[in-house]
Amino acid sequence: METLNLKAIPICYEKNAYHLTEKEFNIILNIKYRESEKGFFLSESCSVLQDKGLINLKKFLVQKAKNYVKNILEIKDKIYLTQSWSTFNKKNAFHAPHNHPNSFISVVYYAQCDKGFLVFDVRASTLQEGLNLDYTIDKFNIYNSQTWDLPVQSGSLVLFPGHVWHKSSPHLSVTPRVLIGANFFIEGKLGTEKNVSILKI
Repeated sequence: METLNLKAIPICYEKNAYHLTEKEFNIILNIKYRESEKGFFLSESCSVLQDKGLINLKKFLVQKAKNYVKNILEIKDKIYLTQSWSTFNKKNAFHAPHNHPNSFISVVYYAQCDKGFLVFDVRASTLQEGLNLDYTIDKFNIYNSQTWDLPVQSGSLVLFPGHVWHKSSPHLSVTPRVLIGANFFIEGKLGTEKNVSILKI
């Protein structure tokens, strides 16, 4: 797994992270979807990973999220799965800019995707935080860019903090783009009495 440190925001991604069985893929395809925008369908359920036929995928995503917290964020707090959903994109459909409220960590797994981009939007580059400069970019990098295009394909896995704004590039293939998303939140006790910050969740 690789890590992109975009403004010190750890975005982790892995190619060919998980290979769906035919049974798992058929379960995802047969989820009940509602159309939210032209060509963009969202699962009616926000607990799709509770399907017994997706237990191995669920275990895999939960373990990846826990590893992200332990080995990338390097904090002791525990997390738990709060929501999971699926989206189905026809040709030219896309995900508009959004973030995930009430989510600590978000995970996106691409069940089917010929190619495309998950686009992260930090609103202001590192160079623009001190002064709102309008500079001329010679070569795009993580310091001078306001957005960052992360290439994705079938089997790709991406983990990132839920507050980060992101969108997808328009889907250009006639083969539908299908993904599974999941949100995680912290559980247990946060903070310390010494810092007057105790919070139990």
